[in-house]
Amino acid sequence: MRKIFLLACLALVFLPGIAMAQTKGCGWDGDPSFRYGWNSLDKLPFNQPGPDYADIYAGGSITREIGPYNSASTWLPSGCKGMDTLCCHVWSKGGWTINGNPALDQAVILPGPGYLWYQNVTITAPCGVTVCDYDTVIAQVAYWNTFLGACDPACGDCHDPNIRPTDGLKYYSKDTLIIHVVEAPPALAVFQDTLTLVARGQSQSSVPFSICIQDPCAPSTEYAYHITSRGHIGAPINTTNTVSVPGGDCKDVYGVIDAGSALSCTYDTLTIIAWSAGQPVVYDTCVQVVHCIESCCVPVFTSAVGAILILALVLAAAFFTWRRVARAV
Repeated sequence: MRKIFLLACLALVFLPGIAMAQTKGCGWDGDPSFRYGWNSLDKLPFNQPGPDYADIYAGGSITREIGPYNSASTWLPSGCKGMDTLCCHVWSKGGWTINGNPALDQAVILPGPGYLWYQNVTITAPCGVTVCDYDTVIAQVAYWNTFLGACDPACGDCHDPNIRPTDGLKYYSKDTLIIHVVEAPPALAVFQDTLTLVARGQSQSSVPFSICIQDPCAPSTEYAYHITSRGHIGAPINTTNTVSVPGGDCKDVYGVIDAGSALSCTYDTLTIIAWSAGQPVVYDTCVQVVHCIESCCVPVFTSAVGAILILALVLAAAFFTWRRVARAV
């Protein structure tokens, strides 16, 4: 009698758990795990297993590539090593914005054990966070619930962790990324190419500079800028203007030089300084090197050449027509 009572108690303890694990629509044909977790494919420091780490600033975004996996047939424990439909679910404990490419929570059919797909995950911090805040982002390889027609992390996992027998390394179906908020980059930055080439003979050659607000949470700001040249290519330029730049964006401005009578292989330098119109005043500056070269292409089909070609075609057609008429006669 005691044995029957003991078996009944054990059934009450274990059967509900089994029923919850094998919910309707949750097939355990395959065995989900992460072959590549956070930071691994991005060549950044990572832990296998264990949480990984990243930095972000307010309004900024980071993208990581991960590798959801249907565990190899040789991995332990045995069982659940067949074809299956899996999905990748990612969530932020702090409610930060998460996007995926391909889209997250979509069915991915893996034809058998040992197959994986590559998933990009972009995480964006809200503008309301402050320096030294943290968020925890968790990625999970889950089963696709055929009854619900949806990615279902509640389906559980056939085996977790899975163990690679060659080295005993453990691979889990969940991986954690802990994100630390750091100070945003300077609001104003001016960028330029290392070298700009201009063709000799061009009377208006535009040399670009990009005035950028690197902080995506900063408001649109008006900046004044001043561009000068040394006058080695054309006359010296001295340009002052203003430009409005949205937060987290860039606007291109140009210094225009006259290379109409410049000599080939001549170098010049353009210098820009940009500063904010309001308080507090911030500024940035940079120098652009310009090299004057010969025009790489000589136009072949000028109007004169085109007229000669047309005349030649007309004469050729007339000649062949005359020969046909002569033969007919």
